[in-house]
Amino acid sequence: GFLLGLRHQKMSKFVRKTVQQVPSRRMSFIAADEGALGTKVFHKVNMALVGLFPVAFILSPSKLNLPVDLALGIALPLHAHIGMNYVITDYASKLFGKGAKSPAQMIMAGVTGMTMIGLTKLNLTGPGVTESVKSLWYSPKK
Repeated sequence: GFLLGLRHQKMSKFVRKTVQQVPSRRMSFIAADEGALGTKVFHKVNMALVGLFPVAFILSPSKLNLPVDLALGIALPLHAHIGMNYVITDYASKLFGKGAKSPAQMIMAGVTGMTMIGLTKLNLTGPGVTESVKSLWYSPKK
């Protein structure tokens, strides 16, 4: 009895530790840096941005650029969100204590959501992401 219980306890610790090491296939928006899927999404969005930027600058200003601007309005904040979650995971607990990671991730989720909403509004009612960035190089009108 006792030895069997001790063996079971050691085995359950081994199983718990092994299960914790298996990368998750699910992705949480709040803890976007955790799991294999979060990393995969981060890399896919990164590659999409590499392709979207030249297309956006070539097509702008035209109506053909609207879908590209809408994609940039989602991809840029998503890429920043996942990347900042890596930073939060690495530094929030070290700088602000053990309880700082979750609130920082919640704040980051709010910032990302507001950024997506703002860029979507800019794309639908304003000049769009690409023209806004290009305007940084225009000389001011006199």
